[in-house]
Amino acid sequence: MSSDSSAVQLLPQAAGYGVLIGVGGGFAIGMIIVTNLLRRYLKEDNNSTETFSVANRSVGTLLSASAVYSSWSWADELLWTTTMVYNYGIQSSFYYMAGLVIQIVVMSMVGIHAKKKCPKAHTSLEIVELRYGKVAHILFMCLSLITNLVSCSSMILAAAGAISIIAGNLHIVAATLLTIFSVLCYSIYGGLKATFLTDFAHSLILLIVLCYFNTAVLTKVGGLDGLYDKLAAFGGSREIPGNYKNSVITGKSQGAIFFGLVLTCGNFGLSVMDSSFWQKTFSAAPRATVPAYLTAALCIMSNPWPLGAIIGGAAITMESSPSFPTYPRKMTQYEIDSGYALPYTLMATLGRSAVGGLLLILYLAVTSTISAQMISVSSITTFDIYKKYINVKAGNKSLILVSHIGCVVFTFVAAGFSLMLHYVGVNMTWFGYFTPLIICPGVIPLVMSIVWDRQTWLAAVVSPIVGITCGLAVWTTTAYKLYDAVNITTLGMQLPALYGALTALFLPGIVSVVISLIKPQKFDWTVMQRAHILVQESEDANEDASAPGEIETTARVEAAEAEAEAEAETEAKAEAEAAGTDKKRATAPPEQQIPKGESEKQDSDINTVNGLDSDQSSSNLESQPDNDALPKEIST
Repeated sequence: MSSDSSAVQLLPQAAGYGVLIGVGGGFAIGMIIVTNLLRRYLKEDNNSTETFSVANRSVGTLLSASAVYSSWSWADELLWTTTMVYNYGIQSSFYYMAGLVIQIVVMSMVGIHAKKKCPKAHTSLEIVELRYGKVAHILFMCLSLITNLVSCSSMILAAAGAISIIAGNLHIVAATLLTIFSVLCYSIYGGLKATFLTDFAHSLILLIVLCYFNTAVLTKVGGLDGLYDKLAAFGGSREIPGNYKNSVITGKSQGAIFFGLVLTCGNFGLSVMDSSFWQKTFSAAPRATVPAYLTAALCIMSNPWPLGAIIGGAAITMESSPSFPTYPRKMTQYEIDSGYALPYTLMATLGRSAVGGLLLILYLAVTSTISAQMISVSSITTFDIYKKYINVKAGNKSLILVSHIGCVVFTFVAAGFSLMLHYVGVNMTWFGYFTPLIICPGVIPLVMSIVWDRQTWLAAVVSPIVGITCGLAVWTTTAYKLYDAVNITTLGMQLPALYGALTALFLPGIVSVVISLIKPQKFDWTVMQRAHILVQESEDANEDASAPGEIETTARVEAAEAEAEAEAETEAKAEAEAAGTDKKRATAPPEQQIPKGESEKQDSDINTVNGLDSDQSSSNLESQPDNDALPKEIST
């Protein structure tokens, strides 16, 4: 799994530095200027915790959709789809697309439940704490932070490797650190709203460049007919286990199906367990959530399906061409698994300018997702660690400081982790097969925390632990049984990863339902709606707020539940008394019952005797104090 020294040079190193420093610095400066304009003219204070973390919960459909699309347009998504098409045929690109869309649709439904049941939340972990308490909160916080670290590191690993090979074998450390620097600057300064604005710009550029790549490469290879004929003629030239007659255009591709299942499982973990997607839900206006997610799901289809089918297919047919960068040799397995088929094919068909465009969109894709991960982790650090367990009465100023520190620390930890993965020989494909095992166990329990009122505390705590333990056990056991060894090569094969991922995803759901049904409990959703988790801002955002707005603790939740029960008992008692009075009136003797009209007539006659008409009587009665407040003889 080590890199190959014969990797080719596509662009000079100056191109890499130009994109990483020039484009990155330009975006950072631009977003800082925009943030200042928003603060000055629209009163959106980036020093406000609510603005920094959830953008005042007022983001519209267009910005929300572009943010979700941009956050789901990973750099390794663009690279990996061409790799899988090269390995297993064009059916892989379809399964890649399907494995991306379904999670966005699910998150749209889960997100609207979250906004309805806990509208003041900043992170998904606050929901867990309000419902299950400290132990479950810490468990899911660890799972979420692991998901953030794994997803961010995998993107940096793939993007930095591709940028390095494109830009004249740029040193991997320089490619990694320069990739994160600019996004760190504007994310710290502008918060979530700045990431939304940059996501919109990134999405626009990404879609334009991808449209150009697909149409231009398709034209170069002779259109759809020409590509189909070349791929059909290639069938049988290379053995592809599980494919019908070794064809690359068949729908019967065992490897593509296995890959699609592993990818789908992993993407459920990367979406549900990633707090950044929940933040986009909380930050969106109520009517914008579902349309934004569905729009993003439609847009995301345009990434892996056409790109993988067209450029991955072209890579298969052009690898033996003299224009291919590796000619006369074939691509090494490391180059294939690292996603280098995409830049090599662009170089062979469209030249250096297209490779420069790829360098740009890889950088934009990785920075968009990293910025969302930064804000997500900073929110967890701020609301779920610092304010919950360290300084319960923290005000706005200290919370903003902790958010900034969280961004910096997480970014460099993720960068260091990705460098470690590179130097131990882990590539994009191996890491992509591994991640579902550790990020999927909490998916179903977390979803049921917001959509099912019967899940108990014990079920929420036990099921993820069972899932991750059994998933890793199945992964290693399958590798040993199938390949007689447990090492980095056998663990990176498809079947061990598939069985482990399915176990890690579905077993916790089964365990949670069984435990919950053994000793059922019903949760009162109004507890979340009454929770005081908003941060109260002072007039000067640079000072600590006088009303800190503590996150609701479990004790306060219990007190709120007791208060709600007392109110319910009082209302029931009042209704019972009212029902008894009505029954008493209904059972009175007929001679004692006074028709409604007669009663009103008698009241009118009494008022007339006293010299008042009905209107005067009503006005005088309204102006008089309550009889209970008068002496007894006067009221009589």
